[in-house]
Amino acid sequence: MKRCIALVALMLAFASTAFAGDVATLVNLGFSPDSAYFMFGFYGMDTSNNKPYAEVFLVDTKRNDFAPGGVFKGMYGTELQPGWNPAGGFFKLFSDAVPIARKHKIDHLSQGRLVYLLINGIDGPDTLSFKDFDSGAQWDVTLKESVEDKAGAIASSFGLEIAVTRDEKKVSVKAGNPAIKRKGVTDYTIRQIVTAPDGKTIVVLIEKLQKDTSGSSIHYMVETFRLP
Repeated sequence: MKRCIALVALMLAFASTAFAGDVATLVNLGFSPDSAYFMFGFYGMDTSNNKPYAEVFLVDTKRNDFAPGGVFKGMYGTELQPGWNPAGGFFKLFSDAVPIARKHKIDHLSQGRLVYLLINGIDGPDTLSFKDFDSGAQWDVTLKESVEDKAGAIASSFGLEIAVTRDEKKVSVKAGNPAIKRKGVTDYTIRQIVTAPDGKTIVVLIEKLQKDTSGSSIHYMVETFRLP
């Protein structure tokens, strides 16, 4: 038993040190009853100053864009002490987002149905092929990314190609905007794919690896679209 505990501890220690930079914790904050809005956020500790930060977003799923007034960001001056949790910064910021969450009737217990999940710490492939056993649909997803390095100045973009086949009927959708260049982002990974309560709205949660003079960080963004 002691050997098993030691092995688990070693695995957890390796997972926590495999990426030495800032790795944010992703939080699904739920959908509105009509699936028109989705709220999510993330939080972590900025390794450059050892201080907590948080970000919360309300997304208009029809427009695949942030809702007006739906972006909240906080960097907190309190340096974390041993035993403290950086989630405190998230709770503090979320209190500012509560009014807009109520306005759009976000239900924090209505988080959609997970159809794909990449376990934290694992490098995900750019091509996915899996079956949704709940609906019987076959999913084929390709993430196409482009990274440019001009004299050390990195910028990147990506697009998604999704094909969903059910009952021999195939639906193809493109998402993302390859024309948008994100400075400092060197890689993208599909972390989750979630079906909203209406069964048609899809949210793809994407991990982005960003590098700057202070080091590396992993944050999150979403792409949304609707299946016919």
